[in-house]
Amino acid sequence: MNAILDKWHAGLTEAGRPDEYEVKCLLAELRLRVPPGRRLPPGEISVAPGFAGPFVAKVCSPDIVHKTDLQGVYLNLGPEELVSALQNLHATFPGACTLIEQMVSFEGPEMIAGGIVDPGLGPAVMVGAGGILTEIHQDVAFRLAPLDHDEAGRMLAELKIYPVFQGFRGLGLDAAGLAGLLVTVSRLVDALGPAFDQLDLNPIVWTTQGWMILDAKLMLRAKS
Repeated sequence: MNAILDKWHAGLTEAGRPDEYEVKCLLAELRLRVPPGRRLPPGEISVAPGFAGPFVAKVCSPDIVHKTDLQGVYLNLGPEELVSALQNLHATFPGACTLIEQMVSFEGPEMIAGGIVDPGLGPAVMVGAGGILTEIHQDVAFRLAPLDHDEAGRMLAELKIYPVFQGFRGLGLDAAGLAGLLVTVSRLVDALGPAFDQLDLNPIVWTTQGWMILDAKLMLRAKS
């Protein structure tokens, strides 16, 4: 883990301030699934993504956290629509990079996972019902980091949404796989040490390839 983090830190475009693409590169190094994606420099619109559509286009900057609220995300795009979306993003967010990803199909509810630093207890991991209604559901569980697979499973069992992992309406969601994702997240939070501030993986969805992280934010503390 430390070797992966050292290499990742050294490769950041802006030290201590990763964008979504860079966070997802780190998650992929930790063997967590993220959509195929490509980051484009500011102003670039003529591009072959290198993977099949439909596509998602997003603004990609550590300065822009709530992309959807700012009309910084375009979904379900064909090739021509992708060019138009990139033009709009560059006009709305001049000087910012953009991220093209493959649009992912999924079943079941969206989930959220991440980490925070409790002022009294230290780094903690959370999991819950995710998507755009996270704040309304408020269905979450917390544990101190790091944690093992059994404890991650107990976190899931605390959720009101937990019946969806038990064959609800024929859904085949893999609770053990999501618990494994939480373990990896907890180890990442722990390994970042004093540099860690906040991690937000939302949504996490169940796909034919397993659990996949569609959006990711990582905030680091400035060195004192």
